[in-house]
Amino acid sequence: MSLSDAGEKLYQELLKTTNASPEGLKKVFFQEDLAAFASDAAGSVAELMSLVAELSQAMLFRTSKLGGRLCWSIRPQSAAKAIKALNADEQTVYTYVEEAHEKGIWIKDVKKRTNINPTVVQKAMAKLESSRLVKSVKNVRNPAQKTYILFHLSPSEDVTGGSFFDAGDLDESLIEELSNLIIFHVRQQSWVDQKSKRPRRDLTPLSDDDEDDDHRHRTNAVHGKKRKLGASQHDTIDIEDSIPAPSRSALLHKEIQNDPVTAIVYPAYTRTYPTTASIHNFITTTDAIRATKAETLTVSEIQDIINVLVWDDKLEQVGTGGYRTVRGVNFRPPGFPTDEPEGEDGEGWAGNALTQAPCGRCPVFDLCHDSGPINAGSCTYFSEWLGDSLD
Repeated sequence: MSLSDAGEKLYQELLKTTNASPEGLKKVFFQEDLAAFASDAAGSVAELMSLVAELSQAMLFRTSKLGGRLCWSIRPQSAAKAIKALNADEQTVYTYVEEAHEKGIWIKDVKKRTNINPTVVQKAMAKLESSRLVKSVKNVRNPAQKTYILFHLSPSEDVTGGSFFDAGDLDESLIEELSNLIIFHVRQQSWVDQKSKRPRRDLTPLSDDDEDDDHRHRTNAVHGKKRKLGASQHDTIDIEDSIPAPSRSALLHKEIQNDPVTAIVYPAYTRTYPTTASIHNFITTTDAIRATKAETLTVSEIQDIINVLVWDDKLEQVGTGGYRTVRGVNFRPPGFPTDEPEGEDGEGWAGNALTQAPCGRCPVFDLCHDSGPINAGSCTYFSEWLGDSLD
């Protein structure tokens, strides 16, 4: 069915206005709006209603009510052509999906509202999907129910869950990554970094005889002296003889490298603390998250994560809209080594046989030998370890 010149002109004017509107195809026109666009072709209400009927029969107009008043919105010409090829039941089903806009509609609601046989509704929906008029999306609130929206629309955040969901599933790794990034960024602008100093550990006091035995034992270990096969039972090879103990300077150097950062407050009124908008700008302009996620991430979603961090006592609000990290919050700069790297199960580093045994992490490992005051026979760590193993 071809349109009249007046009908074609009115449709093109409305299409231009719709495309320029942020509402898109959801933009509605009331009677006075249509009269203004068709002032040249429709001098009376009757002539205007004749044009409306023409466009409605061509499926280019959709009639609805807003605030108790009749209004109209337009359809794309391609969609109108496909709708005209549908039967009455299929057109009815399409109308209900169309009215749902980006929120979509469950198929069980379509069956309930149309009073059409459920089997007919299923076939009609399959026909609409194959014609690329509607599509099914996963609703995070009820994944078991199929939700349908118009094919050319994108589902709302109420349906998809926003950037925190991926294919309908909560993306916990993304939320954790964003939380760490926010703390890292806010921490950099909240405090002055200063290395903390660790007190030097005092060695366990020993008697003169014990010191002589310990010195002799260290000398044997360093020079790699091996015991003879015919040695007594007390001379069996132990771990101290096979592996030289690390020097105290090396251990101290490692401790200094792993020193955590101490937070020193900035002088009052000298800082502008990060806001939600500036944090959002930092995250979306870095390469730390996927570009596709950065494009969809909104300021309100960043605010949701900030609120959680505030409730968890990791951030605190300062002034009007600013945030800083709470003093003492667990923080290490990216790439900074941790005390115990995590293993595959997330329960801490598994290590090896040496580090799992008490000797591997003993603070007085250098002083332990058979004839000294610290030895394997009286070691409380060994008793606890062996007890746990036997249990």
